[in-house]
Amino acid sequence: MTHQILIQPKGLRFEAQPDEDLISAAARAGIRIRKSCANGNCEICKAKLVAGVVNTPEGRFDATHPDVNPLLPCVSRAQSDLILELDKVLAPGEIPLQHIAFQVQGVTPLSEHVYQVDLLAPAGKLADYHAGQYLELLIDGGEFPFTIASAPGKRELELHLGVDPENASSLQILKYLQSNPTVRARLPKGDVWLKPELNQLNLHDPLVFIVAGTGFAQAKAMIEEQFKHQHSALSLYWVNREAHSLYSDLPKQWADKGLINYHPMTSDCSDCEFFSKQTVQDKIANEINDISSIQVVACGGPKFVYSVLDGLEDKGLKQTQMQSDVFAYAPRPE
Repeated sequence: MTHQILIQPKGLRFEAQPDEDLISAAARAGIRIRKSCANGNCEICKAKLVAGVVNTPEGRFDATHPDVNPLLPCVSRAQSDLILELDKVLAPGEIPLQHIAFQVQGVTPLSEHVYQVDLLAPAGKLADYHAGQYLELLIDGGEFPFTIASAPGKRELELHLGVDPENASSLQILKYLQSNPTVRARLPKGDVWLKPELNQLNLHDPLVFIVAGTGFAQAKAMIEEQFKHQHSALSLYWVNREAHSLYSDLPKQWADKGLINYHPMTSDCSDCEFFSKQTVQDKIANEINDISSIQVVACGGPKFVYSVLDGLEDKGLKQTQMQSDVFAYAPRPE
């Protein structure tokens, strides 16, 4: 008989057999509880038993026993359903936070208001992240989030910096990166990445990216990562008010090679090839027969993302089929 284990405050759940330690049971579910027994750093995994009954080397205890806490998951076995409080735990696929001082290799204009920033991690060190996640640049006491525009696995990282002359922060960041050889960053952040445990890596079902402005950076990293897996059904809808905001030719190059379906959409170039005045959701519905089979990644402001979501839901999409960083910081309006 298996027992259900809930880890708070993250709300992680897994099943445990009565004869296996809790760390091993969590590992089977892809949940990593920090431990360092082999290095003599005992009790680093300690938790608090909030509810339930466990077997420990000292005996069988329930949550009310004065000697049960701190509980050591490495030598404790569930004898009932349990609730644990534990901070040092990583969800499936979650990567520990890193602080890295990057070399600023270059700051190159891609358009009038967008710059490509090339960063290099120290020798022998790779920045660990999932394609689709972001970092925070730590500049002059501020924390500035930017989606990583390159797929993981290399020392080099690419960012796309949008600079608005009326936005003091963007000008501050640009000036800093142009005049300093290094910049500190904290990563990875964000929950937008394709998760195998949620069956989000079917290489034949349509994977659709809907982005606005520099939201292309997120799509770029995720598309490049999917190229490695030879995903056969990738589509990119890049929506901008003006044609010059399509600051990269990469999507057209990918499309010309047959790697993706590319749909640049603006309101000021209706006569151009590939451009349309249709809403993006109408265009997707016309081109994809089975909306229930697609996964969508949307990147843009809250108004843009929720407008697209509303439109696709009207055509049969469920919100669980869409990922967006917006969902984490801007709850859907009632």
